[in-house]
Formats: sequence, C-alpha cells, structure tokens
Amino acid sequence: MGLRAMYRKAVEREDLREAVNLQTTATTEDWFWGRASATGTEEDYFWRRLSDNWSQKDVLPSTYREIHNQVYEAYNSNPLANAVVELGVNFVLGDGLQIDAAHPKVQKLIDRFWNDSDNHMALRQYDIATELSLYGEIFIRFFVNPYDGHLKIGMLDPSLIDEIECDPENIERQLRCHVRAENCRGAMESRPEVRIPTDDGQWLSMPDQVMHFAVNKVSNARRGKSDLATLLPWLRRYKDWLIDRVRINKYKAAYLWDVTLTGANRQMIEARMMEYARPPEPGSVLVHNESEQWKAVQPMIDAGNVAADGQAIKMMVAIGAGIPEHYLSEGGDVNRATAAEMSLPVLKKYQRRQDVIRHILTALIDRAIEEARAAGTLPRTIDTAYTITFPDLKAENTRDVGTAAWHMSQALGGAISLGIISHETASKLFFIACRTEVDHNEEWQRIRAQSSVASLQKTPAGQPTTDD
Repeated sequence: MGLRAMYRKAVEREDLREAVNLQTTATTEDWFWGRASATGTEEDYFWRRLSDNWSQKDVLPSTYREIHNQVYEAYNSNPLANAVVELGVNFVLGDGLQIDAAHPKVQKLIDRFWNDSDNHMALRQYDIATELSLYGEIFIRFFVNPYDGHLKIGMLDPSLIDEIECDPENIERQLRCHVRAENCRGAMESRPEVRIPTDDGQWLSMPDQVMHFAVNKVSNARRGKSDLATLLPWLRRYKDWLIDRVRINKYKAAYLWDVTLTGANRQMIEARMMEYARPPEPGSVLVHNESEQWKAVQPMIDAGNVAADGQAIKMMVAIGAGIPEHYLSEGGDVNRATAAEMSLPVLKKYQRRQDVIRHILTALIDRAIEEARAAGTLPRTIDTAYTITFPDLKAENTRDVGTAAWHMSQALGGAISLGIISHETASKLFFIACRTEVDHNEEWQRIRAQSSVASLQKTPAGQPTTDD
C-alpha cells in the first residue's frame, strides 16, 4: 500500500470517528447552532440547504419556528424561564415610560397614539419588551387612517414570518417579509372581503407596512435570537433534575411489608395472601404468634445531599442569562456588599435593553408624527422634539444621595475658591453626584438669568446698570 493510500484511509477513519462522536454526543442545542446540523449525520433532526455555509448566520425558518415553540413552552411551563424574562421586563420598564413633547400639539398627537384603544401603549409597552426577550424579535404592522393620518399598530407573531428579503448590497436594509399561509387563512375567515392568496401566503413591504426589530444577532443575520435560546438545554436539565428529586424523595418514603411464615405450606401461604391482600392502615396494631414475622422493607435509594449538582445547573442558567445567582432565589455565600457589586453588570445589561426599547418607541412615534404631517393634521414647521424617560434601574437611597451631594458641594466649593475648576464643570459634577439627569449648561444659563433679574431689581431708579 502506497503512502498516499495510507493517508487517505487515515483521513477516512478520522472522519468516521468524528461522525460517530457527533451521533452519540450531540444534544438539541448542537442541532440548532453547532456543526452537527451541517454534517448530515442525523437526518431526523433539522435540515439545512445544500448551499448553506458558515457565512450565513440565520438558521432555517423551520428551526426558528421550533426554537420559538420551545421558548414559548419554557416561558409558560418552566418557572425559571419565566423568571428570567419577567425579571428583565420589570427592570427595563418598571412602572412605565413617560413621553414629553416640546410642543403641545405634538404632545396631543402622541397622547392620542399612546392612549388609542387599539394601540393601548400603556400596556403594549410591556408586551413589546416581553416578546422581544422571548423571541428575540418583534414585527409591528401599521394601519393608517388616510383622512387624518392617525396610526394604529398590531404585532405579528414572529413564528409566522418565514422569510425576510433584504437589499443584495446591504443586508441590514430589509425590503419585505413573507407571512405564512395559515395566518392568511385566518384573515380570510375573519374578513371574507379581503382577498389574500392562501397558497403562497402574503408579502408585506418593509418598513412601510411592517417594521422589524431584533436583538441578540450579528450584523449579517436577518433574524434575532431569544434571550432563552442559549438557556434552553440547561433550563430543561434543571427542570428534569428537580422532577427526579421529587420522585426520589417520594420513593424514599415508600415501603412494603415482608411477612415470613414459619413452617407454612403452599395452601397456608395463599390463605394468608388473601387475608393480607389489603395492607394494614398506618397506626394499626399487628397481633400474631411466633410463626409469623412482619418487617417493613424500604427501598435502598442512595440519594444523599446533591444540592451542589442543582446549584451547578442553576449557575449555568444564571450565567447564560447574565444575572447574579441571588436574583434566582439562590442566596449562596453572597452577602449584601457582594450582591451590590454583582448588580452592576446586570444594570448595564438592562440599560442596553432600555436603549433598544427607546429605539423601537422612537420609530413608532416618529411614524405617527410623519403620517400626521403627510395628512396635513400637523404642520411641518412645528417643533416635533420629544423625550422618552425610563424609570431608574436602581432605586437610590435618598439619604445616601443627599450625603453624597453635600460632600460633593463642599469639595466643589473649595475647588472653585482655589480657582482650579470652573462653575460649569462644578455644576456638571454636582448633578452627577446627585444621580440626576440635568443639563448643566441650561441650568447655568438659568442661574445667570436669575442673577441678572435680581441685580436689576436691586438697582435704584435712575442709576445705570452694568448692561448700560
């Protein structure tokens, strides 16, 4: 055998060994995201296109649908999965948002859009945050009144979107999306006047009819990924571990009676079996002679202290969710000071999610303003600026904030008297210490204006002012 033939056989053996390892050790998450889904070693799992390669970061639509089904099932049946999603929503939105416009007409328009009975944004904001975390993406459908430009919105189930068409030159510019046929059949049944082809589904233009927002994705991916997608196998394993512990504890308490009859023949044994067909009730008294021996037999289940196993699985869930262990009702060895330090990455994570929610709401409100302008109900020359205020992620102790502000004011006063810091910079540092978002430049202008008014009021009549 030549050297080349020996090398070829060695490569074939290595490929066979790798294929066997994938078949025996692959888990569900491997078929979603790993190499196992592209090797073709298990045809009963999820299919990929023949032309698929590693540069395409989106999985197949059927795989997305399977992931959506699994995360939805986990959200409804797994308390830990539900806690991960709800914890993020509560942190990001808290008591709700506040939107303030600079012009009264714009504020009236925003209030009409926000309080519309179909939009119900006061509640929908939580639905947006929940589904964005659960599915990793949301699709929002627009319905515009052609007479006054009033905007109504509706949310599409991401599982019904099976294809997104993008600009060939720019994958981040989405042109249209395709809605599955089953959703169109539902629309036909509810509204017979709407003629929608039920065989091929329906294409909706983007962003005119639908806007798509996604998280947990890379730049060359079209679809987002659920916050629970990475956690799914460990959520399932922790749930299975708990179920096994319940079964073991139940079996540990189970026992049976072993009755030994001395010198009994087959007929006597069968008679005793019929007599003792119903076991004695707990607390009852057993009376027998020396020919019978009763003994309670308990299963020998070696189930010692396995709390460390459950904690390790739960730790994997906490790490994947990006939250500390004590947020999932696991105190561990964490004291108050350590817990306060561990909360910083969590706050940064949810600050990023607040930025995403702000981007989504800004896009919706801008669309409502633009439609009103196009219909002529809102002048184009009007100031349409507005601000979206989120609740504070961390409730500050007012005593601590007051103490910090007092110490900072003393330090800044000394720095100003020494001439090593300007009033504007001192004002900025003071508001940072107060944990308050105030534009120090505007505040400094107000102070100057108040000082000018006060000086004019103190100047006697007939005397020239400094401005003269």
